[in-house]
Amino acid sequence: MKSNLLKRIAVLATVAVMGMSAVACGGKSEEAGAEASTALTEEEYIAKTEELAQSMTDVMNDAAALDPNDVEGAKAMIEGLKAPFVEFAALEAPEKYAATQAKYKSGCEAMVEYLDMCIDLMDPDKAADVDMDKLTTLLTTIQNDFTEAATLMEEAGK
Repeated sequence: MKSNLLKRIAVLATVAVMGMSAVACGGKSEEAGAEASTALTEEEYIAKTEELAQSMTDVMNDAAALDPNDVEGAKAMIEGLKAPFVEFAALEAPEKYAATQAKYKSGCEAMVEYLDMCIDLMDPDKAADVDMDKLTTLLTTIQNDFTEAATLMEEAGK
């Protein structure tokens, strides 16, 4: 079961990398200009999407090298994976990318909840209480939100 869980986490990380990679490639903008508020500039926002994509690539590499029997190592990797999603969800995007950020925020929040549930699955005392239907629903939400956000970002960058 632990090996299966690590495989599911690797698949999820792959989905996240693909979604973020699409954003990093498609969201380039020719416009420059700072927002008057605390929102990021368009260039800063695009850079943040690229940073998140790189973080996911790094996690994929780390996950591939992880011993499937190393439960504590897997928990630490998953715990570390949450931070970039929490940070990205808290960003204030420029107006041009507001709809994109709303989708990414939803996907990031679902990702953090999914990762928390994965950690619970590794704990014999909590595993039986994990709602597998909710886990599947979260995975679908993540995939759909990241895909839609990548499309929105590409459209906004045109």
